[in-house]
Amino acid sequence: MVKVALKLEQKLKLSQMQRLTIQMMSLRGQDLQDFLHEQVTENPLLDIRYPDVRPSGSGQEKPIDNIRSHGESVEEALMKQLRVQMQPKAILMAAGLVIQSLDEKGFFKGELSEAGSEYGLGSEDMEQGLRLVQTFDPPGIGARTIQEALLIQTRRRSDAPAGAAILLQEHYEDFLHGRWQRVQTEMNLTAAELQHICRFLKKLSLQPAPQAAADCAYVRADVEIYRDDMGQLMVRSLEELPEVFFREDLYANYNKEGDIGTRRFIRRSKRQFLDLRTALAFRWQSIFTVMKYIILWQQDYFRDGRELRPLTQQAIADGTGLSTATVSRVCRDRYAMFGRHIYAVQTFLAHGYRRDAGSDGSISDKAIMKQMTAFIQHEDIQHPWSDQQITEHLRQRGIHIARRTVTKFRLKMNIPNSSMRKRMKSW
Repeated sequence: MVKVALKLEQKLKLSQMQRLTIQMMSLRGQDLQDFLHEQVTENPLLDIRYPDVRPSGSGQEKPIDNIRSHGESVEEALMKQLRVQMQPKAILMAAGLVIQSLDEKGFFKGELSEAGSEYGLGSEDMEQGLRLVQTFDPPGIGARTIQEALLIQTRRRSDAPAGAAILLQEHYEDFLHGRWQRVQTEMNLTAAELQHICRFLKKLSLQPAPQAAADCAYVRADVEIYRDDMGQLMVRSLEELPEVFFREDLYANYNKEGDIGTRRFIRRSKRQFLDLRTALAFRWQSIFTVMKYIILWQQDYFRDGRELRPLTQQAIADGTGLSTATVSRVCRDRYAMFGRHIYAVQTFLAHGYRRDAGSDGSISDKAIMKQMTAFIQHEDIQHPWSDQQITEHLRQRGIHIARRTVTKFRLKMNIPNSSMRKRMKSW
């Protein structure tokens, strides 16, 4: 017996114009140019006109002179080293899986058994693959912990002092917590020998991946923030897009002499051109509107270099009338030039936190992190600030945030905790 059932559900249905606008809003640079080329290729009534790029005779560099080669990523460098290894196929496959599972710092944080189960590799194969990767450059790559990364680097250094590997392997916890007297006694070291080991360990990298050549990504500003002759902050586009125009001559000819099918086709082609032109105009208008709002809100920052005011994408959407999704697409992966420097547009946004003083009763997260950095730079070496003490100190200044927020900001700035700072400054 056949069952008949009804299902009621809501689905978001976008028009062709909406889909085109959303797609173009996220494109920038070469991707947008490629998209325009595709539209011209698909629509025979569209044509494209390129800007004049002939040299002006001013002796400036040719465009080809500015092209640089991209750096090699960590994964590519490791795969090159893997290809020249003479090992069984299972171990090579396991090593490749390990390389693909490394985090951005070069550590392996996953489970070996889970990484190899999909390819039928056992734990022993994965262990051998991991050990093989740990012999690659940069030293310490593939380590599972900081302790293991330091140990691998120490064993591969010919200038490692005697006892450094033993200290890391057997007395790491005491070393980490600064129990120098216990380490010195149990390892039977003199104060000078222990200090020599500590100086050596201080030179080692806590993150193996940055030692390798990172994948260099060269960005180009989409807009420029500048001052006009009157000193007013303005914004202009830096995109060099070809002009897409409609062939009115062909349209008139085919609309007059073509059959019904031809006329229907060319009219549809004209609608596509109008949609494309509207989407391009809306794209630039949205970028211009968002950037003007940012400039207006953060004008103290652009004019005088003062702290950023709290500003979120939702606030921009409320202030401009644009949707939050549109503002998000404008800000994402888009760059602005200001004062001969290039900034991500997201740099000008900041979350707000409550404070007692101030015109709007709030302060940005970036301003708080700036104050935290100043506290830590001028702290007593023997009694560094703890996260709780920083929280209390900010509270005395009228800034109300939780201790966990202070910890989050400190980690975001790659600042060690108070115990680690005390040991690092005392070495």
